Amino acid sequence: MPAIFLQFGVTMSGTFLSRRNLRKLAYPVGIAMTLFQLYFTTGFGVLSGTAMAAIFVSFGLALIFLLRPAVRFEREEDEPGALVVLDLCLVALSAACSVWICLHLDEVMERMRYIDPVPPEAIFLGICLVLLTLEGTRRTAGLPLSLIAGAFFLYFLGGEHLPRLLAHNGSSLADIVENMYLQSDGIYGVPIQTAYSVLFAFIMFGAFLERSNMSSIFMELACLLTKRSQGGPAKVAIFASALFGTISGAAASNVYTTGTFTIPLMKKCGYPAYFAGAVEAVASTGGQIMPPVMGATAFMLAELAQVSYLSVCKAAILPAALFYLALFIMIHFRARKSALGYLAPELIPPARQVLRKLYYLSPLALLLVMMLNGRSITVCANAASLCIFVISFLSRETRFTVRGFFDTLAATARGSLMIVACCACSGIVVGVINHTGLGFKFISVITSVAGNSLFLMLIMLMLTSFLLGMGMPTTPAYIVVATLGAPALIKMGVDPIVAHMFVFYYAIISTITPPVCVAAYAGAAIADAPPMKTGYTSMKLGIVAFIVPLMFVYEPALLWQGSLPTVAQASVTAVIGIIGLSAAMEGWMLRSCAPWERLVLLAGGLCLFYPGSITDILGIAGMGGIAIRQYLHNRRDPVPLPKAAGFASDVK
Repeated sequence: MPAIFLQFGVTMSGTFLSRRNLRKLAYPVGIAMTLFQLYFTTGFGVLSGTAMAAIFVSFGLALIFLLRPAVRFEREEDEPGALVVLDLCLVALSAACSVWICLHLDEVMERMRYIDPVPPEAIFLGICLVLLTLEGTRRTAGLPLSLIAGAFFLYFLGGEHLPRLLAHNGSSLADIVENMYLQSDGIYGVPIQTAYSVLFAFIMFGAFLERSNMSSIFMELACLLTKRSQGGPAKVAIFASALFGTISGAAASNVYTTGTFTIPLMKKCGYPAYFAGAVEAVASTGGQIMPPVMGATAFMLAELAQVSYLSVCKAAILPAALFYLALFIMIHFRARKSALGYLAPELIPPARQVLRKLYYLSPLALLLVMMLNGRSITVCANAASLCIFVISFLSRETRFTVRGFFDTLAATARGSLMIVACCACSGIVVGVINHTGLGFKFISVITSVAGNSLFLMLIMLMLTSFLLGMGMPTTPAYIVVATLGAPALIKMGVDPIVAHMFVFYYAIISTITPPVCVAAYAGAAIADAPPMKTGYTSMKLGIVAFIVPLMFVYEPALLWQGSLPTVAQASVTAVIGIIGLSAAMEGWMLRSCAPWERLVLLAGGLCLFYPGSITDILGIAGMGGIAIRQYLHNRRDPVPLPKAAGFASDVK
């Protein structure tokens, strides 16, 4: 009999159910999710954190199963009806997980953990929630994070059978469900709590900014600022990606957002395709470390490091500025070396037009002012979104229609799906680490290997961060690495915010580190360039991001820790060092560099990053000697630059 009903359901699905109809159903569900979040995060409604987390996760998983098929087909019509029925069942199961929590909320809140028995239905729903989370993450973020979380879950199940170094005391099925489903240590832990309370609000802010077309001011400002700069299109990518990337949640998505405009421009200007893709990948990755929003991960960092959000922004300012300065200088040296052209005049907006649109930046200004006044982060983001909606009516170009408003609410929910899945999946990892003591075992192992050598510890954590951050979006990459790596540094006496910034940087730049360099692959796809060559070029262009975290552990002044004179001295020497590193990477300073000159510039740049008067003197002497030598060489034997190969080369 059950087989007959299943066959009937599959047959009917061919007539009434299709992926297209599921997408239509997702529209009102997405609007409902956004309105629910607005009602309960702006003070109109009151709901316990556990219930909020459960409903938020259920909404997100339901939308994932409605919008993202388990298997992608060339044509939507080719998807079997059985898969559509299966996804509807997964939607219902996702909803059931939160409904049970809400119906038994008092019991869940008052139970004595690991003592009170776990009801059979909770065991069933808890295991289902773990599996749903893993599948939802696979559909949104790909296999890497799902495999990592799945491995941790298997360790939770059978870790007592591993060798003594890794083994834990064992866990029953009830213990697993207790940790993952009934307590705030697992799926409903800190990552998902931060997601529903803070990250969702910034996703909505970005959605309103984009749907109103106010984000166009970023690109127009970038074009205007670089209009008379040689190789301007690449510099447009820097400015546009820095401005847009700071409110974007993932480097790869930022590449697709701004790269579709900047990469063709760079190629037309004369940059090689692989270089154009690499520039956009690095610039987009830098948006994740650029205050104030830092890809929304700054709030997670503040939570885990137990410092204020403004402290995180303050610490991130100098490293982010150094990162983009290095990229700008390398691009400039490449443009001079290759005699590239300028930005085409027809692509440069009139200054009056840009000035007339500067009020588009008022929501961002309101956001920053409210944050500096100590208001709730969520309230600040919601107020900024409201500001966008209000001022959009000042121009026909930005005005919201009724349909446009509801489309934005639905787009907000869709934009949060990766965050929901990845934060819930990260919760599995964090829950296992906390319950089994794996974090302490990890710290013990690398501490024993590194001994008393802080440098060796930093190198080991850098490699661990690359490994665990590969292929993962910003927020979950940081969470996984910080849970394991930051405590090890803190144990060796490193300040908590310095330790968290260290692992944060290396988890983020894994997106431009081969072999799994997702942002570089995205840039290569747009540029039609070799992926690995683009990846290695991205790594070279982002060299400062690989060096600065090592240096600010030894010189916290680079994170604005210390007196103003100390910070100023560290900043000045770092800027000079960046010029040396950039010249060494591109083989050009005042003219083409000989191999030995590149080695001297590289050594000088590294010396200027390392704290100490002797290293500063050595670095300045080495770089100064090369600069004087090339200047005198140019005076004796000036080498004219070849005629620009790019377009608009007649701009003076």
